[in-house]
Amino acid sequence: MSRLALVLGLASCHLVERSEIVRPGRSDRTVLRDQPVAKRATVQLTELGQLRFVEPLVCPTENLVQQSAGTEIITKPNLATFVVGIVATSIGAISLIRGVSDSDPGSSPFTYAGLALVVAGAPFATGPWIGNRTETVEGPPRPAIRLSAQHEPCGERAVTAKTATLRVRGIEVHGAVDREGVFAVSPYAIVDAFEAVNVPAWEIAATLDGDRTRQLAAMIDGGSLAIRAKGFLAAASFDTRIEPMRLVPDLVPGAVRVGMIAAGDGTAIRIVLPIKNDGPGPTWALRGHLTAPGNPTIDGRVLYIGAIAKGESRETALVIPISPDAAGTLRNATLDLFVELRDAHGTAPATPVRFHGPVIVDPTR
Repeated sequence: MSRLALVLGLASCHLVERSEIVRPGRSDRTVLRDQPVAKRATVQLTELGQLRFVEPLVCPTENLVQQSAGTEIITKPNLATFVVGIVATSIGAISLIRGVSDSDPGSSPFTYAGLALVVAGAPFATGPWIGNRTETVEGPPRPAIRLSAQHEPCGERAVTAKTATLRVRGIEVHGAVDREGVFAVSPYAIVDAFEAVNVPAWEIAATLDGDRTRQLAAMIDGGSLAIRAKGFLAAASFDTRIEPMRLVPDLVPGAVRVGMIAAGDGTAIRIVLPIKNDGPGPTWALRGHLTAPGNPTIDGRVLYIGAIAKGESRETALVIPISPDAAGTLRNATLDLFVELRDAHGTAPATPVRFHGPVIVDPTR
């Protein structure tokens, strides 16, 4: 009888729950580069010190998540059995005490009944708390699922435009844009590459003209302009050498000439500055800073001349592409222009060279 009770007690002590489960496994991210989305166009400063118009691209991504399936088997206590065991054991204990208290415990029915209930109830009271566990039985493989994820940067592409007009620090810069989005006018046309130290950041507003007209705004870090200046000078067409001054040069500038010329598919202002070095020493890193009050198309430009040996005469021309609107304003208009000369050792004339007169259209250039 006790053995049967024990077997029945243990068999009914637990409840078994079975649940089908699917668990995520390894996740592999894929960038969908064939679905790029262009963000707002901006201006970059390239490693070569050029301005480039680009559209940053972002691409959607997806996660390929592997899955594993199985059955989770949870064995947990049967509280009903526990209650039955506690009740039976309690009644049996009371009966056993009653039987033992009789004058003849060995012949008292309470003794045997109580003992039987305690023996039968104990497995029911303790069994639910023995052998509880959770097991997982692996099932067949499940197909992977694809989940959309956030977009992430995936490169850039050149802005399609023919020309661009930039406004930087009150200066207007107009020029062509090639297929790679590179602006034809160097930023060092308005930043002196020989003095590119502590350059303030540029806030650029630009108008791009091509198949359509678009506006954009961007910021160029001044530190980057300072760093890229060395690359500009290394590739310059003029002599950029700076050597120690042993003898002082004597620079004699000539009369400045200004004209309007055809340049490519547009119009440009051509500024010519003749200059002679009467010696006795050479000059190094000579350039001219242009000031043209009321003319943002010309104002703020840098005319690079470079080294001039003793006794050498040179005529340097600066060609400034201008927009059609600027061309209409400047054609035959009176221009007041000042060229302040600077060199590596501060020996250039202190008085700016001045031009005052009409901007004549030059059909020969």
